[in-house]
Amino acid sequence: MARGWGRLAILNHVTAYAYLIDEGRWDDWFALFSDDLVFENTTPEIGTAITRGKKAFMALVDERYIKPGKTSKGVRRHTMGNIHVASQTATAAKVRTYMLISSVPAADHLHVLTTGTYNADLEKRDGKWTITRWYIEADAPLAPSKLPEGFSESEVQWIPDPSTVLPGAVAGPTKGEVSLQDMATAFTIPASGPLYKAAPEWSWTDTDFVLIDYLTDAKSAAAFLPEGMTTLPIAELPGYSAVKQIWARYGDSSFGPYNELFILIPALHNGQMSLYNPLIYVDKDSAMAGGREIGGWPKKIGDIRMERAGKGYRLSFSRNGHSLVSAEMQVGSKLFSTPLPANSAVPLGYPYNMTLPLPAPTNRPQAAVPFPTTTLKLIPGVGSDNPPPALAQLIWGPWQVQGDFYGGSGTSIQYQPSEDDPFYKLPVLKVIGSVYVSGAMTLALKDMRVVEDLLKK
Repeated sequence: MARGWGRLAILNHVTAYAYLIDEGRWDDWFALFSDDLVFENTTPEIGTAITRGKKAFMALVDERYIKPGKTSKGVRRHTMGNIHVASQTATAAKVRTYMLISSVPAADHLHVLTTGTYNADLEKRDGKWTITRWYIEADAPLAPSKLPEGFSESEVQWIPDPSTVLPGAVAGPTKGEVSLQDMATAFTIPASGPLYKAAPEWSWTDTDFVLIDYLTDAKSAAAFLPEGMTTLPIAELPGYSAVKQIWARYGDSSFGPYNELFILIPALHNGQMSLYNPLIYVDKDSAMAGGREIGGWPKKIGDIRMERAGKGYRLSFSRNGHSLVSAEMQVGSKLFSTPLPANSAVPLGYPYNMTLPLPAPTNRPQAAVPFPTTTLKLIPGVGSDNPPPALAQLIWGPWQVQGDFYGGSGTSIQYQPSEDDPFYKLPVLKVIGSVYVSGAMTLALKDMRVVEDLLKK
């Protein structure tokens, strides 16, 4: 009988974890653990975070749950099932239980964040059970937490997933490699017959976007960045860089209807994050000329196909008769619509909370989601056999996208080698996810600015 009551005390102690964390009863929840707790969390394709001691553990929980919970309006649930006491003595026990973590951002939505296993080691100290080790094994990737600062490696440790480790990878940003000597482009301004009309704001309506996010290696990404910029490091994945591939169909715009395909690399310039655009293609000459001349978008003409059947998209790009890019995705359930709420953050699960960062609430509805981009505006010079550029500027501009945003699945990308159109030099190491957007987009000239004049360096 004593063992039976002891077993019930163990089960009650372990399952209290779920109720207390969901109710935000942090003092009671922390009391479940010993002062010398070892807390481990393993996430596929990301890695394992280990904290030793309650002080480091509490700091990690503050970054992972308490701070985000202050702005979240969604209800989160940690559900346990198939609880198994793997071993038990009078003073020690090991427990395993399946977990299901879900959230309910609205009455008609249920998001399953991940499933997995909780593993607990307990000891009986001073007549009471306490958790000395808590090990979480997640079945699917989750957005990584910011690791707490100010702790030694013995207190806070990060171990990358061995399957994602790049040989020789170095943590931190990778410097852009493209110098002024490497930059070369050309454009035309037909003053006698302009391809487009000047406007204070450019608009695109009746639009369909397919956004595909994937990982490449930071060295490859840096080879596309100008000097003065660096890759945006992913702390949990040293040596990697994110890439965003965007396909667009514009039913109408300031340049008329056309299709577009472009690549964006999250990057840093003077500590500010933006999406650097090294490759972009359109199928209309006015859109090509306007993009190159106004903002320095390196546009070329190509054949862009976006074929939709039901919820499925088949995407293809070719140039000069050569197939260079193909992709597929399935449109899923709606994530959110603009305008964004005035006083609450939109809850997004993995991977969208990483690939689709949204602005913080401002106490008023926000009509659009900004996509801050940086481009290299380059105009060649004249007057010698090998003249330097007449103009070389980094241009920053915030695209404003509005409409309905949907999650995606079944996403794939294939690149074919081409030295003239080198998509393949940003190799696809892993597809993270995809998003479909139906709506509109604008860009105002007054919001654009020169962030660096490279000729004045």
